Amino acid sequence: MAGRPRLAIGTYGTIQTTEMARGRFRALTRFRDWDGQTRQVVATAESRNAAISVLKLELQARMRHAGTQGSLTPDSKFADLADAWLDDLRLDVDRAESTKETYERQLRSSVLPFFADFAVREITVGRIERYLKQQRQRSFSMAKHSKTTLSMVLAFAVRQGLLERNPVKETSQLKKPKRVPRALTADELAAIRTAAREFGTGPNWFGPRPDGQVRDLIEVMLGTATRIGEALALRKCDVDVTADPPRVEICGTIIHRTGVPVYRQEHPKTKESNRLVAVPAFAAEVLRRKLAELPSDAEPEQLLFFSKNGTPLMPANVRRQFRRILELAGLGAEGISPHAFRRTGATAIAHELGLQAAADVLGHTSTAVTKEHYAEPDRRVTSAPAEALQRLAPESPSPADGAEDFDWDSWDSE
Repeated sequence: MAGRPRLAIGTYGTIQTTEMARGRFRALTRFRDWDGQTRQVVATAESRNAAISVLKLELQARMRHAGTQGSLTPDSKFADLADAWLDDLRLDVDRAESTKETYERQLRSSVLPFFADFAVREITVGRIERYLKQQRQRSFSMAKHSKTTLSMVLAFAVRQGLLERNPVKETSQLKKPKRVPRALTADELAAIRTAAREFGTGPNWFGPRPDGQVRDLIEVMLGTATRIGEALALRKCDVDVTADPPRVEICGTIIHRTGVPVYRQEHPKTKESNRLVAVPAFAAEVLRRKLAELPSDAEPEQLLFFSKNGTPLMPANVRRQFRRILELAGLGAEGISPHAFRRTGATAIAHELGLQAAADVLGHTSTAVTKEHYAEPDRRVTSAPAEALQRLAPESPSPADGAEDFDWDSWDSE
Protein backbone atom coordinates (compact mmCIF):
# COMPACT_ATOMS: atom_id res chain seq x y z
CA MET A 1 0.00 0.00 0.00
CA ALA A 2 1.48 3.38 -1.02
CA GLY A 3 2.14 5.84 1.83
CA ARG A 4 1.44 9.52 1.92
CA PRO A 5 3.17 11.51 -0.82
CA ARG A 6 6.39 13.13 0.35
CA LEU A 7 6.18 16.85 1.05
CA ALA A 8 8.27 19.19 -1.04
CA ILE A 9 10.97 21.07 0.85
CA GLY A 10 9.54 24.23 2.41
CA THR A 11 5.91 23.00 2.40
CA TYR A 12 3.57 21.64 5.05
CA GLY A 13 0.69 19.18 5.24
CA THR A 14 -2.86 19.37 6.59
CA ILE A 15 -3.30 21.42 9.75
CA GLN A 16 -5.06 19.53 12.52
CA THR A 17 -6.52 21.11 15.65
CA THR A 18 -7.47 19.61 19.02
CA GLU A 19 -8.98 21.10 22.14
CA MET A 20 -6.78 20.84 25.18
CA ALA A 21 -7.49 21.29 28.87
CA ARG A 22 -8.56 24.67 30.29
CA GLY A 23 -10.07 25.84 27.01
CA ARG A 24 -6.85 26.05 25.01
CA PHE A 25 -6.44 24.75 21.47
CA ARG A 26 -3.51 23.15 19.72
CA ALA A 27 -2.77 23.30 15.98
CA LEU A 28 -0.17 21.02 14.43
CA THR A 29 1.11 19.92 11.04
CA ARG A 30 4.10 18.32 9.38
CA PHE A 31 6.72 20.57 7.75
CA ARG A 32 9.57 19.44 5.49
CA ASP A 33 12.58 21.53 6.49
CA TRP A 34 15.55 22.82 4.47
CA ASP A 35 17.63 19.75 5.40
CA GLY A 36 15.02 17.35 4.00
CA GLN A 37 13.76 16.27 7.43
CA THR A 38 10.00 16.28 8.07
CA ARG A 39 9.21 17.74 11.48
CA GLN A 40 6.04 18.33 13.46
CA VAL A 41 5.27 21.98 14.12
CA VAL A 42 2.89 22.84 16.96
CA ALA A 43 1.23 26.06 18.20
CA THR A 44 -1.29 26.71 20.98
CA ALA A 45 -3.71 29.58 21.66
CA GLU A 46 -6.97 30.51 23.38
CA SER A 47 -9.11 29.59 20.32
CA ARG A 48 -8.99 27.22 17.39
CA ASN A 49 -8.54 30.01 14.82
CA ALA A 50 -5.92 31.76 16.92
CA ALA A 51 -3.92 28.54 17.20
CA ILE A 52 -4.04 28.11 13.42
CA SER A 53 -2.90 31.73 12.91
CA VAL A 54 0.05 31.31 15.29
CA LEU A 55 1.02 28.08 13.56
CA LYS A 56 0.92 29.71 10.12
CA LEU A 57 3.21 32.52 11.30
CA GLU A 58 5.70 29.93 12.49
CA LEU A 59 5.41 28.08 9.18
CA GLN A 60 6.02 31.30 7.22
CA ALA A 61 9.26 31.87 9.13
CA ARG A 62 10.34 28.29 8.45
CA MET A 63 9.42 28.63 4.78
CA ARG A 64 11.63 31.71 4.43
CA HIS A 65 14.54 29.81 5.96
CA ALA A 66 13.91 26.82 3.70
CA GLY A 67 13.50 29.09 0.67
CA THR A 68 17.12 28.79 -0.36
CA GLN A 69 16.62 25.09 -0.81
CA GLY A 70 13.82 25.03 -3.33
CA SER A 71 10.51 26.52 -2.18
CA LEU A 72 11.07 29.66 -4.27
CA THR A 73 9.80 29.73 -7.83
CA PRO A 74 9.99 32.26 -10.67
CA ASP A 75 6.57 33.47 -9.51
CA SER A 76 7.76 34.13 -5.94
CA LYS A 77 7.91 37.75 -4.85
CA PHE A 78 11.24 39.50 -5.11
CA ALA A 79 10.92 40.28 -1.38
CA ASP A 80 10.95 36.54 -0.62
CA LEU A 81 13.98 36.07 -2.85
CA ALA A 82 15.71 38.92 -1.01
CA ASP A 83 15.05 37.28 2.38
CA ALA A 84 16.45 33.98 1.10
CA TRP A 85 19.54 35.76 -0.24
CA LEU A 86 20.12 37.45 3.11
CA ASP A 87 19.92 34.07 4.85
CA ASP A 88 22.53 32.75 2.42
CA LEU A 89 24.70 35.87 2.84
CA ARG A 90 24.79 35.42 6.62
CA LEU A 91 26.38 32.01 6.13
CA ASP A 92 29.27 33.52 4.15
CA VAL A 93 32.31 33.25 6.42
CA ASP A 94 34.59 35.10 3.98
CA ARG A 95 32.75 38.43 4.27
CA ALA A 96 33.06 40.73 7.26
CA GLU A 97 29.92 41.23 9.34
CA SER A 98 30.07 44.98 8.69
CA THR A 99 30.07 44.27 4.93
CA LYS A 100 27.02 42.03 5.28
CA GLU A 101 25.22 44.76 7.21
CA THR A 102 26.06 47.27 4.47
CA TYR A 103 24.56 44.99 1.81
CA GLU A 104 21.43 44.42 3.87
CA ARG A 105 21.01 48.14 4.53
CA GLN A 106 21.39 48.92 0.82
CA LEU A 107 18.90 46.20 -0.07
CA ARG A 108 16.22 47.36 2.35
CA SER A 109 16.63 51.10 1.83
CA SER A 110 17.11 51.33 -1.94
CA VAL A 111 16.34 48.10 -3.80
CA LEU A 112 13.31 46.60 -2.03
CA PRO A 113 11.13 49.74 -2.18
CA PHE A 114 11.19 49.50 -5.99
CA PHE A 115 11.10 45.73 -6.60
CA ALA A 116 9.38 44.25 -3.51
CA ASP A 117 6.03 43.47 -5.19
CA PHE A 118 7.40 42.16 -8.49
CA ALA A 119 7.63 38.43 -9.11
CA VAL A 120 11.18 37.18 -9.70
CA ARG A 121 10.41 36.50 -13.38
CA GLU A 122 9.17 40.10 -13.73
CA ILE A 123 12.58 41.58 -12.90
CA THR A 124 13.47 42.40 -16.51
CA VAL A 125 16.34 44.30 -18.06
CA GLY A 126 13.99 47.17 -18.91
CA ARG A 127 12.70 47.55 -15.35
CA ILE A 128 16.21 47.41 -13.93
CA GLU A 129 17.39 50.00 -16.47
CA ARG A 130 14.62 52.38 -15.45
CA TYR A 131 15.36 51.84 -11.76
CA LEU A 132 19.08 52.50 -12.18
CA LYS A 133 18.43 55.69 -14.15
CA GLN A 134 16.24 56.94 -11.32
CA GLN A 135 19.02 56.14 -8.85
CA ARG A 136 21.60 57.79 -11.09
CA GLN A 137 19.61 61.04 -11.02
CA ARG A 138 20.12 61.08 -7.27
CA SER A 139 23.82 60.13 -7.32
CA PHE A 140 26.29 57.91 -9.12
CA SER A 141 27.36 56.30 -5.86
CA MET A 142 23.80 55.32 -4.98
CA ALA A 143 23.20 53.86 -8.44
CA LYS A 144 26.46 51.92 -8.33
CA HIS A 145 25.79 50.39 -4.91
CA SER A 146 22.18 49.58 -5.81
CA LYS A 147 23.30 47.86 -9.01
CA THR A 148 25.87 45.79 -7.13
CA THR A 149 23.38 44.67 -4.49
CA LEU A 150 20.65 43.86 -7.01
CA SER A 151 23.12 41.92 -9.15
CA MET A 152 24.12 39.79 -6.16
CA VAL A 153 20.48 38.97 -5.35
CA LEU A 154 19.68 38.02 -8.95
CA ALA A 155 22.90 36.00 -9.28
CA PHE A 156 21.61 34.02 -6.30
CA ALA A 157 18.32 33.52 -8.21
CA VAL A 158 20.28 32.12 -11.15
CA ARG A 159 22.07 29.67 -8.85
CA GLN A 160 18.69 28.57 -7.50
CA GLY A 161 17.39 27.91 -11.00
CA LEU A 162 14.82 30.72 -10.89
CA LEU A 163 16.39 32.69 -13.76
CA GLU A 164 18.43 31.57 -16.73
CA ARG A 165 20.65 34.66 -16.64
CA ASN A 166 21.32 37.69 -14.51
CA PRO A 167 19.46 40.61 -16.18
CA VAL A 168 21.62 43.19 -14.40
CA LYS A 169 24.52 42.22 -16.66
CA GLU A 170 22.51 43.29 -19.71
CA THR A 171 21.91 46.85 -18.48
CA SER A 172 23.89 49.80 -19.80
CA GLN A 173 27.10 50.75 -18.10
CA LEU A 174 26.93 53.46 -15.46
CA LYS A 175 29.16 56.32 -16.53
CA LYS A 176 31.13 57.60 -13.61
CA PRO A 177 31.49 61.38 -13.43
CA LYS A 178 35.05 62.49 -13.88
CA ARG A 179 36.50 63.64 -10.60
CA VAL A 180 40.04 64.77 -10.09
CA PRO A 181 41.50 63.98 -6.63
CA ARG A 182 42.19 67.11 -4.65
CA ALA A 183 44.75 67.41 -1.90
CA LEU A 184 44.59 70.08 0.78
CA THR A 185 46.48 73.24 -0.03
CA ALA A 186 49.17 74.59 2.28
CA ASP A 187 46.81 77.38 3.40
CA GLU A 188 43.95 74.95 4.12
CA LEU A 189 46.25 72.66 6.07
CA ALA A 190 47.60 75.56 8.12
CA ALA A 191 44.06 76.79 8.88
CA ILE A 192 42.94 73.32 10.00
CA ARG A 193 45.99 72.86 12.23
CA THR A 194 45.47 76.26 13.85
CA ALA A 195 41.77 75.59 14.42
CA ALA A 196 42.52 72.14 15.87
CA ARG A 197 44.93 73.69 18.40
CA GLU A 198 42.50 76.45 19.36
CA PHE A 199 39.34 74.31 19.40
CA GLY A 200 37.73 74.41 22.83
CA THR A 201 40.27 76.79 24.38
CA GLY A 202 38.28 80.03 24.19
CA PRO A 203 36.79 81.74 27.27
CA ASN A 204 33.24 81.35 25.94
CA TRP A 205 33.49 77.56 25.56
CA PHE A 206 30.68 75.63 27.22
CA GLY A 207 30.96 72.03 28.34
CA PRO A 208 33.95 69.73 28.82
CA ARG A 209 37.18 70.86 27.21
CA PRO A 210 38.34 68.73 24.25
CA ASP A 211 41.18 66.39 25.14
CA GLY A 212 43.18 67.14 21.99
CA GLN A 213 42.88 63.65 20.53
CA VAL A 214 41.38 64.88 17.25
CA ARG A 215 44.21 67.42 16.97
CA ASP A 216 46.76 64.62 17.41
CA LEU A 217 44.84 62.30 15.10
CA ILE A 218 45.07 64.86 12.29
CA GLU A 219 48.87 64.84 12.49
CA VAL A 220 49.05 61.04 12.62
CA MET A 221 46.67 60.62 9.67
CA LEU A 222 48.60 63.19 7.64
CA GLY A 223 51.96 61.63 8.52
CA THR A 224 50.89 58.05 7.73
CA ALA A 225 48.30 58.60 4.95
CA THR A 226 45.95 56.22 6.76
CA ARG A 227 42.18 55.92 6.88
CA ILE A 228 40.55 57.27 10.02
CA GLY A 229 39.73 53.77 11.29
CA GLU A 230 43.32 52.61 10.74
CA ALA A 231 44.77 55.57 12.66
CA LEU A 232 42.31 55.05 15.55
CA ALA A 233 43.32 51.36 15.68
CA LEU A 234 47.02 52.04 16.33
CA ARG A 235 48.27 50.29 19.48
CA LYS A 236 51.36 50.64 21.61
CA CYS A 237 52.88 47.53 20.01
CA ASP A 238 52.29 48.90 16.50
CA VAL A 239 54.57 51.91 16.98
CA ASP A 240 58.38 51.96 16.97
CA VAL A 241 59.68 55.48 17.52
CA THR A 242 63.22 54.23 18.23
CA ALA A 243 63.70 53.06 14.64
CA ASP A 244 65.37 55.28 12.07
CA PRO A 245 63.09 56.50 10.65
CA PRO A 246 60.26 55.87 13.14
CA ARG A 247 57.60 53.51 11.80
CA VAL A 248 54.13 52.19 12.48
CA GLU A 249 52.50 48.92 11.49
CA ILE A 250 49.03 49.34 9.98
CA CYS A 251 47.34 46.06 10.91
CA GLY A 252 43.81 46.89 12.08
CA THR A 253 40.87 49.25 11.89
CA ILE A 254 38.03 50.40 14.13
CA ILE A 255 34.59 48.97 13.33
CA HIS A 256 31.19 50.13 14.58
CA ARG A 257 28.23 47.93 13.67
CA THR A 258 24.58 48.29 14.57
CA GLY A 259 23.85 46.67 17.91
CA VAL A 260 27.52 45.84 18.58
CA PRO A 261 29.96 47.91 20.69
CA VAL A 262 32.74 49.57 18.74
CA TYR A 263 35.75 47.25 18.42
CA ARG A 264 39.15 46.85 16.78
CA GLN A 265 39.23 44.56 13.72
CA GLU A 266 42.47 42.59 13.40
CA HIS A 267 43.15 43.73 9.84
CA PRO A 268 42.65 46.98 7.86
CA LYS A 269 39.91 47.51 5.26
CA THR A 270 41.36 44.62 3.26
CA LYS A 271 43.72 41.93 4.51
CA GLU A 272 46.12 42.85 1.69
CA SER A 273 46.59 46.36 3.09
CA ASN A 274 48.58 45.30 6.16
CA ARG A 275 51.75 47.36 5.87
CA LEU A 276 54.72 48.93 7.64
CA VAL A 277 54.96 52.70 7.16
CA ALA A 278 57.81 55.08 7.95
CA VAL A 279 56.55 58.30 9.52
CA PRO A 280 57.89 61.86 9.26
CA ALA A 281 59.28 63.72 12.26
CA PHE A 282 56.12 65.78 12.94
CA ALA A 283 53.97 62.63 13.24
CA ALA A 284 56.65 60.77 15.20
CA GLU A 285 56.68 63.60 17.75
CA VAL A 286 52.94 63.17 18.31
CA LEU A 287 53.31 59.39 18.61
CA ARG A 288 56.06 59.77 21.20
CA ARG A 289 53.82 62.00 23.25
CA LYS A 290 50.88 59.59 22.95
CA LEU A 291 53.11 56.75 24.15
CA ALA A 292 54.41 58.85 27.06
CA GLU A 293 50.82 59.60 28.14
CA LEU A 294 50.01 55.90 28.53
CA PRO A 295 50.25 54.32 31.99
CA SER A 296 53.63 52.75 32.68
CA ASP A 297 52.01 49.33 32.99
CA ALA A 298 49.96 49.63 29.79
CA GLU A 299 49.64 46.41 27.82
CA PRO A 300 51.23 46.19 24.35
CA GLU A 301 47.71 46.05 22.84
CA GLN A 302 46.72 49.36 24.46
CA LEU A 303 45.22 51.76 21.89
CA LEU A 304 46.84 55.19 21.49
CA PHE A 305 43.44 56.85 20.95
CA PHE A 306 40.67 55.84 23.35
CA SER A 307 37.63 57.18 25.19
CA LYS A 308 37.36 58.05 28.88
CA ASN A 309 36.04 54.54 29.42
CA GLY A 310 39.05 53.01 27.71
CA THR A 311 37.05 51.91 24.66
CA PRO A 312 38.02 52.70 21.05
CA LEU A 313 36.97 56.10 19.76
CA MET A 314 34.00 55.95 17.39
CA PRO A 315 34.91 57.32 13.93
CA ALA A 316 31.50 59.03 13.72
CA ASN A 317 32.20 61.02 16.89
CA VAL A 318 35.64 62.00 15.60
CA ARG A 319 34.13 63.18 12.31
CA ARG A 320 31.56 65.24 14.21
CA GLN A 321 34.29 67.08 16.12
CA PHE A 322 36.33 67.44 12.94
CA ARG A 323 33.41 69.23 11.26
CA ARG A 324 33.34 71.72 14.13
CA ILE A 325 37.07 72.31 13.68
CA LEU A 326 36.48 72.99 9.98
CA GLU A 327 33.82 75.54 10.87
CA LEU A 328 36.31 77.27 13.16
CA ALA A 329 38.86 77.23 10.32
CA GLY A 330 36.34 78.83 7.93
CA LEU A 331 36.29 75.70 5.76
CA GLY A 332 32.92 74.26 6.75
CA ALA A 333 31.48 74.65 3.26
CA GLU A 334 34.42 73.07 1.40
CA GLY A 335 33.28 69.46 1.77
CA ILE A 336 36.51 68.39 3.48
CA SER A 337 36.49 65.09 5.37
CA PRO A 338 39.22 63.30 7.38
CA HIS A 339 39.92 61.30 4.20
CA ALA A 340 41.42 64.48 2.76
CA PHE A 341 44.55 63.87 4.85
CA ARG A 342 45.00 60.50 3.13
CA ARG A 343 44.69 62.15 -0.29
CA THR A 344 47.07 64.91 0.75
CA GLY A 345 49.66 62.39 1.91
CA ALA A 346 49.25 60.33 -1.25
CA THR A 347 49.70 63.42 -3.42
CA ALA A 348 52.89 64.50 -1.63
CA ILE A 349 54.44 61.04 -1.99
CA ALA A 350 53.35 60.59 -5.62
CA HIS A 351 54.78 63.96 -6.68
CA GLU A 352 58.15 63.28 -5.08
CA LEU A 353 58.58 59.50 -5.38
CA GLY A 354 56.01 58.33 -7.93
CA LEU A 355 52.65 56.59 -7.90
CA GLN A 356 54.05 53.18 -6.93
CA ALA A 357 55.54 54.55 -3.73
CA ALA A 358 52.22 56.21 -2.89
CA ALA A 359 50.32 52.98 -3.58
CA ASP A 360 52.67 51.05 -1.29
CA VAL A 361 52.17 53.48 1.59
CA LEU A 362 48.39 53.55 1.13
CA GLY A 363 48.15 49.76 0.96
CA HIS A 364 46.87 49.58 -2.62
CA THR A 365 47.62 46.52 -4.73
CA SER A 366 48.01 48.65 -7.87
CA THR A 367 48.57 52.28 -8.78
CA ALA A 368 45.23 52.56 -10.62
CA VAL A 369 43.20 53.26 -7.48
CA THR A 370 45.89 55.61 -6.18
CA LYS A 371 45.89 57.61 -9.40
CA GLU A 372 42.11 57.75 -9.81
CA HIS A 373 41.05 58.50 -6.26
CA TYR A 374 43.98 59.82 -4.20
CA ALA A 375 46.91 61.48 -5.94
CA GLU A 376 46.16 64.92 -7.31
CA PRO A 377 47.78 65.37 -10.74
CA ASP A 378 51.13 67.13 -10.65
CA ARG A 379 50.59 70.42 -12.49
CA ARG A 380 53.96 71.91 -11.68
CA VAL A 381 55.72 73.39 -14.72
CA THR A 382 59.42 72.64 -14.99
CA SER A 383 61.97 74.02 -17.44
CA ALA A 384 63.06 70.59 -18.65
CA PRO A 385 60.48 70.29 -21.51
CA ALA A 386 61.34 73.77 -22.81
CA GLU A 387 65.05 72.95 -22.69
CA ALA A 388 64.43 69.74 -24.63
CA LEU A 389 62.37 71.55 -27.27
CA GLN A 390 65.00 74.28 -27.58
CA ARG A 391 67.32 71.70 -29.13
CA LEU A 392 65.05 71.81 -32.19
CA ALA A 393 65.81 75.50 -32.83
CA PRO A 394 67.59 76.50 -36.10
CA GLU A 395 71.30 77.07 -35.87
CA SER A 396 71.19 80.68 -37.22
CA PRO A 397 67.73 82.13 -36.63
CA SER A 398 66.88 85.25 -38.60
CA PRO A 399 63.85 87.47 -38.01
CA ALA A 400 61.10 87.64 -40.60
CA ASP A 401 61.28 90.52 -43.04
CA GLY A 402 60.31 93.73 -41.34
CA ALA A 403 59.66 92.04 -38.00
CA GLU A 404 62.42 93.90 -36.23
CA ASP A 405 61.01 97.25 -37.43
CA PHE A 406 57.38 96.46 -36.54
CA ASP A 407 55.74 98.84 -34.05
CA TRP A 408 54.53 96.28 -31.46
CA ASP A 409 53.32 98.96 -29.03
CA SER A 410 51.08 100.45 -31.65
CA TRP A 411 49.74 96.99 -32.66
CA ASP A 412 48.93 96.10 -29.06
CA SER A 413 47.00 99.35 -28.52
CA GLU A 414 44.74 98.63 -31.46
